[in-house]
Amino acid sequence: MLLSKDIYEAKKRIEDYIIRTPLLRVQALDKIFGCEVYIKPENLQYTGSFKLRGATNRLLVLNENERKKGVVCASSGNHAQGVACAASRLDIDAVIVMPTDCNLVKLDGVKKFGATALLEGTLSSERENKALELVEKESRVLIHPYDDDYVRAGQGTIGIEILEDEINMDVIVVPIGGGGLISGISTIAKEIKPSIKIVGVEPEGAARYGVSRKENKPMWLDSVNTIADGTRTDYANETSYKIIEKLVDELVAVSDNSIKKAMLECVSTVKIVAEPSSVMGIAAAFDKKLDVKYEDKVCFVITGGNNDVSFLADVLMNGTKKDERED
Repeated sequence: MLLSKDIYEAKKRIEDYIIRTPLLRVQALDKIFGCEVYIKPENLQYTGSFKLRGATNRLLVLNENERKKGVVCASSGNHAQGVACAASRLDIDAVIVMPTDCNLVKLDGVKKFGATALLEGTLSSERENKALELVEKESRVLIHPYDDDYVRAGQGTIGIEILEDEINMDVIVVPIGGGGLISGISTIAKEIKPSIKIVGVEPEGAARYGVSRKENKPMWLDSVNTIADGTRTDYANETSYKIIEKLVDELVAVSDNSIKKAMLECVSTVKIVAEPSSVMGIAAAFDKKLDVKYEDKVCFVITGGNNDVSFLADVLMNGTKKDERED
């Protein structure tokens, strides 16, 4: 069970290993979004993603015997880089199981940190099964990207930082992949400021928690289809589902076309480069899917900036023209 004290302990544990990213005020988007806009840019983190926080917290609590055995994780990319980076710093051998259609920038990052990368399937369940196989055969320690309270606690440190920088924040908008980030942020944010509103955003092509909320139980999806590669999870994690149902006020879903528009706007207006998974909150604001007031202080968590360069170039050069013609 994740507790607020776990997140405060994680903050102390990882502070020498991460960047405390700034809270940016983006007035240029106020009129468009209908609120006071703030950005928490985790794309500025060492590995280009918030995932370094949870991975570092988890590896720092390994005992000496576990460190000698090494670790393994299954990830579409950002958790992979987080584990690879943390393992390199702590001199721990790491094997990373990634999808066959993974973002090549993220794959390259894993290799640069010295970890071994294995490519397996396209669904999260396929790479998780491969990771569990290595746990069985090689006695490695599994570092799960979200179903681990040390990982959730590490991600939750973002919530502490946001409210330390602006205690009057009214809303935090969080992209959802596996659910670890929003679990951590909502746990600590609601503890510090019970009145704060937490909004989770998923892609329409992988809205497993939105579907689960409608069905009142964790659900598996028959398939996932989205450009937001960090969210290609085909099931709702049971623990994250329980936290989300208890603490997350709203869940919304956005289209791939809206995600592309948000990526373009982040570069042109916010002046930051963000990957598809990380801009879903921005996309929801553009689509007027957020229930906010003009006087509300709203923080959008930008989770990462590890783009496939060719895809990013296409978005910047062509915007959403092709999609709009097809519509």
